[in-house]
Amino acid sequence: MTKTVTVSETTSPTQQSAPTILSISRRPLAGLPILLLAMLTICQLALVTPLHAADSVFTSTTAIKEEAVRFAGEGKLFLKGPVDPYLTGTVVTAGLFGLTYLFDEKIRDEFAGSHHGVMRGITDAGNAVGNPLLHLGVAAAFYGAGAVTDQTKVMQLGEEMGEALLLADGATFLLKGVIGRGRPYQVDSSSSYRPFQFKDGYDSLPSMHTASSFALAHVVADKTDNFYGKAACYAAAGLAGFSRVYQTKHWASDVVLGAAIGELAGAAVTRYRNAPAGSVTLAPMSIEGAPALALLGKF
Repeated sequence: MTKTVTVSETTSPTQQSAPTILSISRRPLAGLPILLLAMLTICQLALVTPLHAADSVFTSTTAIKEEAVRFAGEGKLFLKGPVDPYLTGTVVTAGLFGLTYLFDEKIRDEFAGSHHGVMRGITDAGNAVGNPLLHLGVAAAFYGAGAVTDQTKVMQLGEEMGEALLLADGATFLLKGVIGRGRPYQVDSSSSYRPFQFKDGYDSLPSMHTASSFALAHVVADKTDNFYGKAACYAAAGLAGFSRVYQTKHWASDVVLGAAIGELAGAAVTRYRNAPAGSVTLAPMSIEGAPALALLGKF
């Protein structure tokens, strides 16, 4: 059972934008067949289920408020995660990042040149399935289908996917512009930076494709009891990260940090959802237009 107690509190949002990099030819429709396949699967689920729309963010202001409180709580866990409870993982990730950083240029040179044949096809597929917009579309499709068919588990899966993706994509989007690292096809040195300038070709660190893929993989794997199912989720995420390096769209260390951010985002969502009874968290919210602070807990 979840109880909410509110106390007055003020908040003020900020917003920042950054340009999109289009220096290397992209295939914006490459992931469309996969998205259509996912939507077709969901539609088939809907056909065998009586339509009875459940409360959702599309139909209920209460659901919107609950989602805002929940997302704020997950965001708090996401920010605390590198220190509590994943301090050891943070140290390991920092070491791995530093090691790959030293060899970034050698790895880039190893994969540089003409790409063709089987590996080109595999990494094209990896880039397609790692597209953050495709991931958000799949999450929205699951959420919408679950809401329309009154399938709570389907809707919750889409909800968790979306929350993890927003955390991962939002964090990487912000870091990209702040860090301003040159992409491997843009600069000769892996240590070339233009921080806070939001320049084309200087948004390499971290990899959003990788972060988004690992966030999605964590949420789906959490719902899967089968070891091979979990392994498949992370194999797909790993392929997305490898493809970014193989096609020289990211440095290897970009992918390491992106994977860590994605895993952290997914873990924040599943930890919040699986919080034991007696746990509480504070989160900002709005009540009839007035800023407030919510105390959310399970008792």
